[in-house]
Amino acid sequence: MVTAPTTTGKPQADDYCHKRGPGEVRCFYVINPASPHGEWTLRAIVKPAFLALGADYGLSVEPLAFGELPPPRPDLITYVVYGPTDPLLMSNGERRYLAALAGAGFRTNIISAYELAADGRDRPGYEQAADAVPELCDELDVNAIYPDEIDRVRRIRTNTWQDVYVNAIGETIRVKYRPTRSLDLGDLAVRQRLVSEHAAEVAELARLHREHRLWQRKPWTDGSIMFTHDGYWFTSQTVIDKTLMTSADFDLITSYDEGARALTYAGPRLPSSDAPEFLTLSSMLGMHGRRPRLIVHFHHRELTRGERFRELVTPATVESGQFAAGRRFFAQLRTRNTDWFIIREHGMVWIGDSVAQFAAYVRRVLPG
Repeated sequence: MVTAPTTTGKPQADDYCHKRGPGEVRCFYVINPASPHGEWTLRAIVKPAFLALGADYGLSVEPLAFGELPPPRPDLITYVVYGPTDPLLMSNGERRYLAALAGAGFRTNIISAYELAADGRDRPGYEQAADAVPELCDELDVNAIYPDEIDRVRRIRTNTWQDVYVNAIGETIRVKYRPTRSLDLGDLAVRQRLVSEHAAEVAELARLHREHRLWQRKPWTDGSIMFTHDGYWFTSQTVIDKTLMTSADFDLITSYDEGARALTYAGPRLPSSDAPEFLTLSSMLGMHGRRPRLIVHFHHRELTRGERFRELVTPATVESGQFAAGRRFFAQLRTRNTDWFIIREHGMVWIGDSVAQFAAYVRRVLPG
């Protein structure tokens, strides 16, 4: 097999044609000077997150003063984490600053800190965050990391360092696997055949994503799709808009090695960052019964943390982008005897054999 390395060529910050290294990413943190929780956030959230990111992926972080913009570097991915702040009470100055960061092309995550009521519960009006915060993020083009942590000492609903760790990876290097790009003419021919064969199905999946808003943050950052075949897989590329995608936005994966955390693919851009877990999942389903023809991973603002289908939520959070996650997904499907489940604090995974089946499932489970 003829292969080409995926780490050569001039880096382009907005594409994922090769795997990112730490030298192609720069990270900054900005502590909100108006917050009484600023020093604690730096000590308990930001520094532990980047200590782990440095150890695992070589990422480092630099401080940035509130109101300051990093110098332009269009050849690098620039990531900024800002906070703590209450997105429901954010000042106009904060809004202007965050909008300026996004306008300069920087990827910004917000560490939240919602004050609790005197009894330790969410204060009246917090329920508005479900709609108001996504609208704010759309307006400013930033991401407010969802605050699942209740800190009763500081009496705030906030984030953990693990939240920042996961989101920083997603905004920068994204893929955790080792990719090898195949230039084998046979592999390229198979991919081109699959592009033609799946064109109508991908168009219908794009329509379903548009119609039912199957994303939580952005349609190009959330979710992935994999058509599974005997011996190979046809999967969406990383960072493609699921509402506008075509089958040309898919790669052929010819093989993978769980022990080496590696995969080989044919296509112009890297496969989805979620590919490892779904490669493992499809293979395990094939070994214990019948491999599904289609796996769809999507997000939905109501389903992820809503009151319905709580029995289908995984017992714990599952780190995405890992081959081992597929084993946990397989156990969830077997234990619940279902064709779909909810990854705790993340999104949905559905398995089946056709886009028509997926469409019927979406109509059945989504609200309204």
